[in-house]
This record gives sequence, C-alpha cells and structure tokens, in this order.
Amino acid sequence: MPASDMILPPSPSAEPPCEADNGDTSLKFLLIPILVVVGVAALFLMHVLGTLRRRSSHKLLHAVVLGIHTLSYTLVSYTLGLIQENKYSFLELPVWAVCLLMLLGGTDNLMACNLNDLDNWKSFHLKHLLKGGLVVSIVVAYRSILRQRHCLLPLVLIIFVNFLQSYARIMSMRMASKSQLLRKKLKPIADYMKHEDDPGQPINLPDMKGYRYIVAGEDMLEDLDLESIMPRDRKLDGVTTVEEIYGCNGPLLVSERGSRLKDMCLSMALSKMLNRRFAGLELAEAGLTKTKDFVFQGLLAKDDKDNKRYERPFRVIEVELGFVYDLYYTRYPYLYHKGRYLALCLSLVMVFLCSWLTYELFKHRSVSSRDIIDKISVNLTLVVMAVVTILELFQLYLHMASGWLKVALIRSYVTCPALHGSGSFLHILMDLLLRFKAHGSWEKKLGQYSLLQNYDHKTSNFLHYVTLGLADKPIMGRKSGKLVKLSTHVKQAVVDSLLGSNGGQLMNGVRSLHNNGVHENFSWACHGKSVTRTILVWHVATTICKQKLDAASGNPPHQITAVCCRRSQSSRSPNNNGLVPELSIHTAHSSIASDLSQYCAYLVAFAPDLLPDHCFDSAAVLDDSIKEARKLHSLQGAKKTMERKCEMLMSFIMDSGGHDEQDTRTVVVGARLARQLMETELRWKVLSGFWAEMMLYLAPCDDAHARDHLEALARGGEFITHLWALLTHAGVLERDTAGLLAPAV
Repeated sequence: MPASDMILPPSPSAEPPCEADNGDTSLKFLLIPILVVVGVAALFLMHVLGTLRRRSSHKLLHAVVLGIHTLSYTLVSYTLGLIQENKYSFLELPVWAVCLLMLLGGTDNLMACNLNDLDNWKSFHLKHLLKGGLVVSIVVAYRSILRQRHCLLPLVLIIFVNFLQSYARIMSMRMASKSQLLRKKLKPIADYMKHEDDPGQPINLPDMKGYRYIVAGEDMLEDLDLESIMPRDRKLDGVTTVEEIYGCNGPLLVSERGSRLKDMCLSMALSKMLNRRFAGLELAEAGLTKTKDFVFQGLLAKDDKDNKRYERPFRVIEVELGFVYDLYYTRYPYLYHKGRYLALCLSLVMVFLCSWLTYELFKHRSVSSRDIIDKISVNLTLVVMAVVTILELFQLYLHMASGWLKVALIRSYVTCPALHGSGSFLHILMDLLLRFKAHGSWEKKLGQYSLLQNYDHKTSNFLHYVTLGLADKPIMGRKSGKLVKLSTHVKQAVVDSLLGSNGGQLMNGVRSLHNNGVHENFSWACHGKSVTRTILVWHVATTICKQKLDAASGNPPHQITAVCCRRSQSSRSPNNNGLVPELSIHTAHSSIASDLSQYCAYLVAFAPDLLPDHCFDSAAVLDDSIKEARKLHSLQGAKKTMERKCEMLMSFIMDSGGHDEQDTRTVVVGARLARQLMETELRWKVLSGFWAEMMLYLAPCDDAHARDHLEALARGGEFITHLWALLTHAGVLERDTAGLLAPAV
C-alpha cells in the first residue's frame, strides 16, 4: 500500500506524541483487529446459535446467546472508539467498523432474548442510531482512501441496507410489544372472530369449508365495518383465510406436499389464536361447536393412508409455535408484514454487496505494500468479509426455507389464478422455493427427573459465587436427567386419551382408572391436596415399578427404551388376528408411563410455572418431599443405587403392614401405591393411561399464565406447550375442576 494510502498527515496544530504516547497508541492499534475478530466470531455465533436456541434446551447454548446479546453493544462501542482515536489510517479500519455495525442489527433470527427486551425497543433504537452515526463518521473520514480503492460505494450501500435491517428489528420489537400488538394486530382479529358462528349446514373439515380463520391481511380489518363480513360467503379484499387456502386446487397444492403446505398456512392462522391468548384477548370462537369439531373430527381424524392420527396435529402445532416464536423473538414477521418478499430482497442485496466489497478488496490486494502489518490487515479483512458474506448467505437460506416465505408464496399463488399454469417461469420458481426445507422448531425431547434417584443429590455453590451470582444457585435434590426422545407411542397415547375425554372434559387420571376397571382400587391416590403432590405420588410409584421391571428383565432402563423403539416398528404391523403382539404392547405401555412420569416430575422441579399449582407451592411440595426422603430411616442406609433404594423402600412398606396408611409422606405414599400396582397384571396399562390423561389435565392455563409458555419457547420448547395449544384450538381453555373422582360416563 502506498504511504499516502496508509498514513494520513497530521494536522498542523497536532503536537508530536511523546514516546509513552506512541507505545500506548501502538498497543491500542494492535487491540483493534483482536476485537474485530472477536466481534465477527460473535456475529457468527449469533447467526448459528440464534437459530438453534429454539430447538435446544442446553443451558450453555442459551448462556452464550444471552452473553453475546448483552455484551455486543459494549464491544462495538469500545472498538469503534479505538478506531476513531487511532492515529494510523488504514483502508481496512472503516470496513471493520461496518462489520461491527452488522453485529448489532444484521441478524434476523434473533431480535430479542426475552420478552422484557420488547418493551425497551426505544432504548435499542437510540443505541443503534448512535453507533450507526459513529460508523458513518468513520467512513466519511476515510472516504478518500475508500474512493481510490473503489470501496466507498459498496460500503455506503452496506451501511444503508444495515440501517434498513436495524429499522426492521426495532419495528419488530415495537410491533411485538404488548400495546402495539393489541392495537394493530390482534384486536381487529378478536373483533372479527366475534362474528364467527356455527354454520347452518354441515362443515367440510378436509376442505376447511366454513372456517374463516385469517392467514394474512388482518390489517385490512382495522378500518372495516365488521358487520360487512355478513353474509358469510363474502370475500374480504386483501384478507386471506384458511377456507380460501384449502379451497385452492392449483397444481402446487393438490399433492401430498401440497397438503402439508396448506397445513403450514393453517399453522399461521392458528398462531394468531395463541397470540390473542398471550395478549389476554377474548377467544369468541372457543365456545362454538365447529371449533371443537375442528380438532376432534379434523386434526385428530384418521389418515386413510397410514392411520397415524397422532402425527398431523403435532406437526401442525410445531410449525404454529415456530410462527409464535418468530413474532416475539425474531424480525421475520415485520419483514413479511411490510412486504411479502422484502426479507428475501434485503438478504439478496446484502449478499451481493458483501460479495462486491470482498471482490474489490481482493482485487487491490496485489498493489498493497510489502509491509508485514499491511499484509496482515489486508488478509484479515478478506477473511472477515468472507465470513460475513457466508453468514449473509446462511441468512438468505433461512429466509428461503422459512415458513414465512412459504406462506407468502402460497398466498400469492391462491389469490392469483394466473400463477396456476404449470409451465410458467413463476410457477417453476415457486415450486423450487417451496422445496427448501428448514429444521424443526423444537428439539422433540422430554426433560426427565427422578425424585428417588436425585433426592440425595449434593449441590455446590462454587460456580454461583465465582460468577458473582450470574449462575443460579443449585437447589437441593434437583438434578435433571438425560433428555429422552418424544416417541410416537407417547403422542398416540395422549391423542387417544384426548379422543376419550368426552369432548375435552379433562380429569386428573380417574377416567383412565375407570376405563381399566380399577377406579375403586386406585382412586385414593388421586385425592392429593394439590396437583403437584398427586404427580409426585404417582411418579414415585411408577419409578419403583419401572425399576422392578428393569431388574426382572436384566436390562438397564436405556436398553428397555431402545427395545421399545425397535419394537414400535413391529407394532405397526398386526398379526394375522389383527392384534399387536402382547410383549410390544407391554413394553410400549411401560415406556409411555416412565417417560411421562419423569417428564411431569421434571416440570415440577424445573418448570413449575407451567403447572396448575402456583410455582411457589409446587416448589414447596417438592422441597418437602426431598426432605422427607432424606430423613426416611429406611433410605438412610441405602447404597447410591436405584435398585437398593427401591428395595429398602418396599421393605419398609411391607414391614409396616397395615399401619402405614397413617404415614402421609410423599415417598411412602408412592411406595404404598407401587405395592398395590404390582399386584395388578394391568399395572402398565393403568399407568400409561393415567399419565397420558394427567398430561392433558396439566396443559390448560388461564391467559395470565399463557405467557409462561411463550417464555418456554425461547428455552427449547416443552411438550406441555404443544398440548396447551392443541386444547386451545379445541376450545378447551380450562380443566374440569369438578368431579375429579367420578368421571362422566
């Protein structure tokens, strides 16, 4: 690099720095590229982990994302200050400054880390304006060098597009804030749905005839006289409904893939129902018969091809919760709200501009000087720009694979019959874009916790004190187990329990006891003072029964689960009599009961805010149970193995004979229930039915606690949230608090 390009002449009034100043300036200059590398690495992690965080509950991943999100403004501020104070003028410095600016506003898949950020959108807006102004001043100061190297125009355009992206982020936060969401997005839909009623003629569920759930265009309702939606067959200009999507018979939507694309639009419409619950708005359609029919006769209807009625509802809800997550934690909704393809265009333009700038830097690399510092800075800049360009390409792919783009494309396809011609260029382009696949929106695993295994778990507060309280203080007796995959057996059991619930009359397991003919024998175990205590009692009993089963089979628990998964394939193929092999059924029931038992205990220990009892009450019941187990004399001498603990606990129950009914300690009551269950041949069928029904009983919550499910989405998602959403769409907004011990038959 020529000297004129490398160092700017000092101003006449500048005094020559002393030797100490020169040393300090050199150290600061060497610090700049280090911080730039750290910033680009943070940008990389923000792109990748920002996408993964809704599909993983790993605490380290969420801690890294939160740390980067929190420290990014401080890192950028300090580095930009060093660049501005720097006395050496390199071409690479303004490029580095722009890359750091992209760290603040260039990630579409992570707008906010938590819901509290949304109400602080003005603070984020102000901070980004200040940092953007500082970057612009740096580019202006280096404009002569940038112009000479043909880098000024692409750099200015990158700043402009970045400002558009940052503005989209701020407006997304503003749109997702509670007041704005109520006024602009959800209140018009709530008013619109008040005019929804049961049709006079039978509805057609496969074609969603009679369902006017809004897919897009709700903004058109703001200035509309809602009485004008009558008669029901009137088409509202600019408003696209589920009925229209499913009524389209274009070539792209008639195949099996087309049915899934229609379901994706259904997921978008259903997400607006959940958002109304988060905002505390009325669900006027919840009391309609057709709302219940939509789930029980529609989503849960048997598939004529593979008879898997339990797959479609969870697939629809998984996509739906992905849309819900995006509204509150990403800026996708705003981009597609302002223009169906604005997000795609911004990403395309940014990829082009980054590639252009990288090309200009590489083209003039050969004319740079032989100075070692100059070579390092040029090569480092090329690497930085290459990484940034790859990240923009990655973001472009996320846009092309996202459900938001697919819904926008399908909406255009349905509303424009001219696109139905299979030979047109636009038809081929749409077909290509609709084939891009994205990863699922949650990890499809169940958290696990075992009271008997972890009541004596020792905790250490070292990490809590070393991090000055940033790491939560561990709580006595709480240690989560290894996550288990959400099996098809579990989903099928829950769906079957819902179909047998008399249209959504949820109970705490007593209906399953009645259906199995053991209500009189085991209903006493459903009399707990709280739901949490009932969960823990049945959890202890299930744990003991599972331990006895594992010991009898000679296989550890994880091998039993693996056998169950392998045999699930054979269970789909009945024998000549039309029956599933008895051993497969027995293994499946034990796996269902064990997985759901430990998952419910996991919710008590680590997510009590998703349960019916107050989270403080749930925590208190679990703490008392842990203390009782630690103080239980029969367990104090037990070795640290589950087998030994269960043996000594059962020995205590057997030794106490008939006098143990007076002992109300949770572990003791659970062991007493286990002894009674082991006398029943149908114990695993009873347990699997109980836990499937209990899961549905736990799912409903009022609107005040609905936002707890929204916060859980940002931690990787929970199975109970999917059940809560499914019940909401069936109009089941609360559990039946009466008749818990006598199910309606």
